[in-house]
Amino acid sequence: MIVTVTPTIMSGTVVRWYHDNDDLDRLPGIEPVASASRDGIRVGVYLHDVPAEVMQAAEEVHETLRRDPDADLSHLATHRKRGGLGGPYEPIAAEAADR
Repeated sequence: MIVTVTPTIMSGTVVRWYHDNDDLDRLPGIEPVASASRDGIRVGVYLHDVPAEVMQAAEEVHETLRRDPDADLSHLATHRKRGGLGGPYEPIAAEAADR
């Protein structure tokens, strides 16, 4: 799964799960499999298509952010935007491998 952790104005931190084969240049225009914030959990696909581990992680994220809206969940991200708000997404591991 592709996982992004994004700060938002309305919901604070939002964690989103996408399919591995989703086009990174089109994110976040693609509906995520699931997303979680302090507000709750949203599912963007048929419920039976959400892997159990994603649902469990989403429930944990929601509970964490309900208790602490400022919790740092950046360790969950597998990808992030390159170059700030307008950049494409890239794997975080690729950057770490370059060091």
